[in-house]
Amino acid sequence: MNFRRILAGMLRTVRYLFRRTFYLAAMSTECVACAVRPSSWVAPVRARFSRQVLFGGVEAIPFTIFVAALIGIVATLNSFKWLEYTGKLDSLGPAVAILVIREAAPFFACVIIICASASAITTELATMRVTGEIDLIEGQGINLLHYLVMPRAVGLAVAGLGLAAVFVTFAFLSAALVILILGRIPPGPFFESIVRSLDLADILNFIGRSAVPSFLIAGICCYEGLSVVGPVTVVPQAVTRAMLRSVAVTLIISAAFALLTYL
Repeated sequence: MNFRRILAGMLRTVRYLFRRTFYLAAMSTECVACAVRPSSWVAPVRARFSRQVLFGGVEAIPFTIFVAALIGIVATLNSFKWLEYTGKLDSLGPAVAILVIREAAPFFACVIIICASASAITTELATMRVTGEIDLIEGQGINLLHYLVMPRAVGLAVAGLGLAAVFVTFAFLSAALVILILGRIPPGPFFESIVRSLDLADILNFIGRSAVPSFLIAGICCYEGLSVVGPVTVVPQAVTRAMLRSVAVTLIISAAFALLTYL
């Protein structure tokens, strides 16, 4: 009897996850199809896109610089100590490039996107749902995905890629400062070794792990916000679900891109 209950619970969980994944995939596909049509970018949609880039990306730049500088210092010092111990200091540039470009920059950009925008998007749309604003918009014949979801998804994708680029820039600047302080390796050869170590797979991995999770984070937050049913007290639950699932999809997409580009 207990085994049947456990099996039934597992089947319900699988169906629930499959249904949510299917809805997210369908929403994301429709957003992409809508985004590539020039006629979709009417003035209200462009305004929402601009605000999303501003709130999700531009306003998060100072914090991104702070985190990038710290990560650059830590990654350079740890790599330097380990490579000095093994006698391979000439590999310091590629080692820092791997840590920053392949891993730290895309991941932290998505984490910052989640912290800066996930709760805000979910709360806004969930509140609009429980207060009847969404019903009013639908009653006017406006496509919710076109008007509310697509500009947020594309805006967060642009913001995520931009924050990752800012992260890389300032992480390498702080790494160069550490190199100058240590005085063991000239900055010129250090950066030359970084450039030589990069290939097309690194660039594709960087773009994919920055933009794709950010795009899906917006889709998850919009879905959770728009699917709220009940009083205002259910809004915090939707925010919690959105943030946890945003973290999960970031990890899944990061692992998928790592497998696709480096295996």
